[in-house]
Amino acid sequence: MTDPNVASSPGSVSFNGHTYQNFSTLEAGRALYSLNESVTGCLQQGAVPILLAQNDTCNYGFFCPNSSASVPPQYCPATFACQGTRLSKGTCPPQGVLEPIVCPAGHYCPPGGKQKIVCEKGTYCPVGSYQPWKCTYGALCAEGSQRQIVTVPFGIMIAFDIILATLVGVGFAISAMRKRKKKSYTADINMEKDMDADDVELIPRSDKAAAGDTEIDEDLSSNPDFKIFMSYISKLIQTKNIGLSFEFEGLTFEPKPGKRILKGVSGSIESGSMWAVMGGSGAGKSTFVNVLMGKTKHTGGLIKVNGHNKDMSKYKKLIGYVPQDDIVLPELTVRENILHSARVRLPMSWRDKDIQKFVDSLISCIGLSHVQHSLVGDASKPVISGGQRKRVSIGMELAAAPMTIFLDEPTSGLDATGASSIMRLLKAITELGVTTITIIHQPREQIFSGFDNLLLLGNGSEIYAGPTGYAPIYFDSLGFKFPTRANPADTIMDIITGNGLEYTTDPAWSSSPVDRLIEQWRTHADKSARDNDIQLFRQNTVAASRAKTLRSPKRPVSIISTPEQEQSLLQTMKKRGSSWPAQAYYCSKRSITQQVRNKGSFFFEIGVGALAGGIIGLSAFAAKGQLFRGLYQPPFTILSSAVDYQSVSQVGLLGGMAIGLAASAPSVKVFGEEKLIFNREASSGHSMSAYYVGKTLSVLPRIALSSLHFSVFMGILATPLMSFTQMFAANILYFYCIYGLASCVGMVVKREDGPLLAVMASLIIGIMGGVAPPLSKVKAWKMEPLWRMSPGVWFTEAYVSQNLLPLDYLYILKAASSQMGFKLGQYSLDMGILFAIGSIYRVIAFVLLVTVQRTR
Repeated sequence: MTDPNVASSPGSVSFNGHTYQNFSTLEAGRALYSLNESVTGCLQQGAVPILLAQNDTCNYGFFCPNSSASVPPQYCPATFACQGTRLSKGTCPPQGVLEPIVCPAGHYCPPGGKQKIVCEKGTYCPVGSYQPWKCTYGALCAEGSQRQIVTVPFGIMIAFDIILATLVGVGFAISAMRKRKKKSYTADINMEKDMDADDVELIPRSDKAAAGDTEIDEDLSSNPDFKIFMSYISKLIQTKNIGLSFEFEGLTFEPKPGKRILKGVSGSIESGSMWAVMGGSGAGKSTFVNVLMGKTKHTGGLIKVNGHNKDMSKYKKLIGYVPQDDIVLPELTVRENILHSARVRLPMSWRDKDIQKFVDSLISCIGLSHVQHSLVGDASKPVISGGQRKRVSIGMELAAAPMTIFLDEPTSGLDATGASSIMRLLKAITELGVTTITIIHQPREQIFSGFDNLLLLGNGSEIYAGPTGYAPIYFDSLGFKFPTRANPADTIMDIITGNGLEYTTDPAWSSSPVDRLIEQWRTHADKSARDNDIQLFRQNTVAASRAKTLRSPKRPVSIISTPEQEQSLLQTMKKRGSSWPAQAYYCSKRSITQQVRNKGSFFFEIGVGALAGGIIGLSAFAAKGQLFRGLYQPPFTILSSAVDYQSVSQVGLLGGMAIGLAASAPSVKVFGEEKLIFNREASSGHSMSAYYVGKTLSVLPRIALSSLHFSVFMGILATPLMSFTQMFAANILYFYCIYGLASCVGMVVKREDGPLLAVMASLIIGIMGGVAPPLSKVKAWKMEPLWRMSPGVWFTEAYVSQNLLPLDYLYILKAASSQMGFKLGQYSLDMGILFAIGSIYRVIAFVLLVTVQRTR
């Protein structure tokens, strides 16, 4: 029977004098049936409604078209179908005439809830909007959009990609032009190349022949390049009468009790002389050189510099060291390697124009002009020859105009021709007044005879120290006979390693020959006796004439410097080296050049970043921007669907892990592959902090570009509520953290293990992001401080906070915060902590770089 108080028509229901809109005919019929039977206004038969307010209250973001002050909004028990929909995080039609519904996506419901308006073009309306959300500039927002597609960052990304592609194309064109120029070299240059570029003549052949194939023309000033080089050297040290001489007495090195490597080595090295240090394996050659140059602290004895007891480490700006392995940067050209050394180590008062001229003259002097613009390359991809790499390594030290240069096996890995060429170069260096001390192993005869003096070591002690030409006479006095056609160096090496029985008939040498040689030298080392022997040698041998020539007055030979010379030396040291900002700038510039040259790795990292962002975006694409559902604000809390506290936090978790995978391996390559370069430059006076800061600054553009690609693709597909600038800031700071973490890993592990371990470390800090296990559970375990040490927590918290706060009018965010464990409303703090953690990682990496001695 029809209630007389209820009137109906298609699309509306009248009850107690009120007409309710937005009902279909079927729904109106169901409502009438319910009212006829239960008089409750609920769609489910016999359902008892719950009053939601005492008046016509409609929360922001809800549509309440039928309620009024006399008939307030009410909740009706849902049908089984509706309950299933709500439990699966969905929404269903109102279950009663007076039940409010959340404003659907693509619409907004102004305060009061009586209107449901389609979003206009240029705006978007997520679920529960009470006003349209204005789209950012350039975003795609059609009519009825529930999310915006940000396009301006995409355009910026494309612009950067076009610029990068253009630069790469220009680089290829320049490289092709250089290759064509190499093919069009003149016949003279081709002839020079036919000499393998390792045997470049430093002197005319006629002069060379006149000198017996071992001497250097003394009148090197006739060479214009040498004139320029020497004029700059004179300007640098301001005097020609000062050099570095060394005296060492009772020099001992015992790294641990019972293991003595050096045992009371004594002697002196005059400035401007050329010394060879020889000995068998384990004789203490490298240790002696390291102690003498201050790289290793001796445990006994003393070292004097120019007659004064000084700490050798203070003279590192005046000392050059060429290691056995050619430690040069393969991504740089010959000239760039040498020029960087000059810019960093020459006085800061020098203009760059003068530095460039100085380097040009040096490159010419060492015979590398024709390959100065060629990349150095490495062992796997060589570009220049081994001899040329060795010249580059030596040139990097000569670029600093050292007063003493130490070389460890400069002929190692070279053929006889290349080795001779290197030694002729060193001979020319001594003509400039530079003290040269070389560790060498079994040199050919011409190379051996080119040294002024010889220091022989065995079992950590001296076996001989004196003029090279006098060594055969000395061993002859001990009963050893040198074969007439044998290389004296080979014979000497046999004798001092205990294998010289074939050269003597004295059976006493069959027992502990090395120890006997050491004892013989100690007996012979009386200064007056040695001076008499040398004088006799000079009078009666042809070689003595040569030794006398090598000590000509044209080179400084004084061991004790005057106070004026010492003061000049101190002033020279103070002026050496560019300023800290300049060193940081040059290191940053060099590192950027390396990254540009190694463009494959650079573009691969950007591509992986874009791919990772796209994958994370696709995982959230189906949500259409609705990454969070919570409990509605009172009094409509009972209307809530199942909450979704996981989607937004999982975006943060997956985003952090994806960034870790994209950035960890490349960052190890950038930071962790130059330990040997760092050690070499630090030992020569390069500021360690400037080196690392410059390296750190150089990767910021790389981080920014990778983060941009990641953020753009993730933002377009996932369309989170947080602004793009906020998302980009969070992503770039997390990239910053991953680079810092990976640099720590790269400092302590082998190069080949670095990428894998860095990826593992990034995954660990990503898992500790407070999602699984949730941070709330971690708090219950009393382990939140440990989790807070991970940047993943702060990164995820920033994502959660900035996606939830815009919906605080609709949901009870306090309940969501308590359930997840994240704090809301501290985005600035989250960003600050991320920056702090990334910076702390870099401080730790710098400490590890300085303290951990990793040889690979």
